[in-house]
Amino acid sequence: MVLGFLVIIWGSAFAGLKIAVGGIHPFWVSAIRLWVAALTLWGISAARGEQLPPLSLGPDSPWPAYAMLGLVGFALPFFMFSTAAKSLPSAVNAICNGGSPVFTVVMAHVFLHDEKLTPRRLVGVVLGFAGLMTLVWPRLTAGASLEAGALGLAIGAAVFYAASNIMARKAPQISSLTGGLMMCLTGAVFATVGALALDGVPPPPPMGPLAVTVLLGIFSSGIGTVGWVWLIQRRGAVFTSMTVYLLPIWALILGMGLMHERPGWSAFAALGLILLGVGLTTTVARKRAQVA
Repeated sequence: MVLGFLVIIWGSAFAGLKIAVGGIHPFWVSAIRLWVAALTLWGISAARGEQLPPLSLGPDSPWPAYAMLGLVGFALPFFMFSTAAKSLPSAVNAICNGGSPVFTVVMAHVFLHDEKLTPRRLVGVVLGFAGLMTLVWPRLTAGASLEAGALGLAIGAAVFYAASNIMARKAPQISSLTGGLMMCLTGAVFATVGALALDGVPPPPPMGPLAVTVLLGIFSSGIGTVGWVWLIQRRGAVFTSMTVYLLPIWALILGMGLMHERPGWSAFAALGLILLGVGLTTTVARKRAQVA
């Protein structure tokens, strides 16, 4: 149930992001959605009687770890994906995000002793990278520097997401709701400081893009974060990251059905390679989970 919910809200986020950045600067889309997410989770926490741990930078405090997650897993990739959404179709943006499980597998092998890279996972990694190159190469050879830059931002954001999967697995074990609130809150602070420094105070946003941004904050960034932390704590970094392989399919359907996007052959070829590569690693993760 948690997996299916995450696929729907995260897969829909790329289409919503395309609408949001059409009327609001990408810097402020990131900041607004994170503040909305923090307020949403704060309200849920208050209703459940959960409180944030005391603010401290001491070695026993969870704040430093979750503040870094707010930066690496939220503020930075949100800015990068929001900026890329101005030039990329939502489905292509989502396919780039589909590369994050590939990066997660490699990082898990290096940093997590219980999620090592097997030959089967290695094949999946190679196929995943082949999918990303299939997506990127035609645009690079066509000389579309702006779009190539947007692709670089989207792929870079996927790397940050992968890093956050590893960091979340190694972070202190606390309530998934509290952890999600801490990440969204610190991510909102980082995103706001960055937006003010790079873009200044924004003008009043149009109601349509603002409404979409609020919805992204409530569901994708807010409630979705709680589900993500919950899966990380129970199924591990690799398994949780592999749920992303379903997102490009959902985003592709939404982009074609609601926004009349028509991705080229390279996008579909990339999608197929990424699905095959990530599917191989997912099978391993599930088998190990069943044994455990």
